Amino acid sequence: MQKKIFAYIMSVLLITLIISGIFTVQTIEKQHFSNMEEKLVSASYILSQVLSEDIQADNIEHIKAVLSKVSRELNVRITLIDRQGTVLGETSYDPSLMENHLKRPEIQKALKGSVGKEIRFSSTMKLDFMYIAQPIYRDDYIAGVIRLSTPMKEIKGLMKSINGNLLLALIPGLFLSLLLVYRISISITSPIKEIKNAAVDITLGKLDPSINITSRDEIGELAKAIDFMAASLRDKINSIRDKNTRMEAILSSVVNGIIAVDSNENILFINPIAQKMLNIDEGDIAGKHLLQVIRNNKIDNMIKGILENKSFEENEISLNYPTQKIFRLNSNAIKYPESDRIIGIIIIIQDITEIKKLEKMRSDFVANVSHELKTPLTSIKGFVETLKAGAIEDQAAAVRFLNIIEDEADRLNRLISDILSLSELENRKGKTRYEIINTADKIREIISLLQNQAVHKNIDLIVKVEADVRMLHGDPDQFKQMLINLVDNAVKYTPEGGKVQVTAYNTKNEVVIRIKDNGIGIPKEHIPRLFERFYRVDKARSRNVGGTGLGLAIVKHIIMQFQGKIDVVSEVGQGTEFILSIPRET
Repeated sequence: MQKKIFAYIMSVLLITLIISGIFTVQTIEKQHFSNMEEKLVSASYILSQVLSEDIQADNIEHIKAVLSKVSRELNVRITLIDRQGTVLGETSYDPSLMENHLKRPEIQKALKGSVGKEIRFSSTMKLDFMYIAQPIYRDDYIAGVIRLSTPMKEIKGLMKSINGNLLLALIPGLFLSLLLVYRISISITSPIKEIKNAAVDITLGKLDPSINITSRDEIGELAKAIDFMAASLRDKINSIRDKNTRMEAILSSVVNGIIAVDSNENILFINPIAQKMLNIDEGDIAGKHLLQVIRNNKIDNMIKGILENKSFEENEISLNYPTQKIFRLNSNAIKYPESDRIIGIIIIIQDITEIKKLEKMRSDFVANVSHELKTPLTSIKGFVETLKAGAIEDQAAAVRFLNIIEDEADRLNRLISDILSLSELENRKGKTRYEIINTADKIREIISLLQNQAVHKNIDLIVKVEADVRMLHGDPDQFKQMLINLVDNAVKYTPEGGKVQVTAYNTKNEVVIRIKDNGIGIPKEHIPRLFERFYRVDKARSRNVGGTGLGLAIVKHIIMQFQGKIDVVSEVGQGTEFILSIPRET
């Protein structure tokens, strides 16, 4: 812009100077022509009056003397011509050698009684001359013409000198004008550039533009307006940003996932919980289409349905990658207040995977309990009916049947006891005792209870407890039941001649108890489900050893009561190790 302003001003200035120069030169030239013309007209008139009497007296010598004197004084060429055009006298040339001047325009005008004026090339002198011809009267009769002329070279030389002087004056004038115009263009464009830079800063989000313009003209008023606008924008943006920050903090703290999309299904907002739920690890996803981020046609169809029907919807979807998840989606349209125009969709995502698992576990538990209770009851009922049918008369058969009924009743009792124990642990309705547990003594007590069972199977039951193993805090009965379940399982699932080792030692913050056997082992695919109720790796084998399928579920709940954790390491054919880590007493 500075270049344009500079060019515009310089163009106007140059045009103005050129026009002024031409006008000035023409004016001076016209003035010189006019002055010279007046001078020659005056002189010719005086001469015509002076020579009138001499022409009447034919005093040629006197005429020549007068012409010569006036020519020298006025520095002009004087020619005397009679009525027939013959040159009678000439101050600059021999009259006898000059041609007839009757047809000269100025002579023709003078012979008609007016002053003849002409500027033309002189064939005699070979120069441009200004001619002024004045009639000479003898009484009322024109007897001849007196003509004064002066060469134009003097005027042309003068004009050339004037043009040169004007040009010399124009050069410094132009230089000074360049400096002045440059200063003016800077004074105009500098504040505009500053305002432009401030506008760019505002566009880039820098709402503290520094505009150092103190002028009181329109540009100064514009600068003040931009400063005021920037301050107003800053306040409004800070207010909006503060509201958005609070809103995002609230939405990010919600336990459910939240996704907001516009009417074109482009993502407006997604909270971290939703990103975690849907396994989205991309950075900035705002503005992207929903299907670019969540490749699930069911969600897409649900959004299309809301946009079409303008109604609330509830759906459940399953995602199988990276892990199987079940989500409940509640979605509704985002509308302008007091309008049906939909501007977007908001989706609330609730992870119901655990709820579904619990529902399935509850259903499976009921089914398993029914099955487990029905089996011994069926056996008992069957043998009772057999005895009633007459088998009671056969003492040996009756005793055998009664033994079976007793075993099934014991099995039923164990199952009911385990169910009650598990129920109490889950609901925490049982009376929980918190006592100091002597870890080493309690482990040895449990080993002594199971020693006979191990000896019966020829299993070497080894105990390695550090002498300074720390005390634990909790319910001693639950602790005892937990270890009995684990050691009992180890003995049951270890073949005869095997080995079961119980180890206890301290770590920095925990007491670690390891129960390791060299039994049949557990396939890796079954390990994640070991602690589910009624889950058995080998159902037939479990029943043969008298298991109810609830022992490890009880262990899991007890270790949770102790705020500890349990890990399983197993390999088929090599054995299994259960590792208990329990926070210790300090």
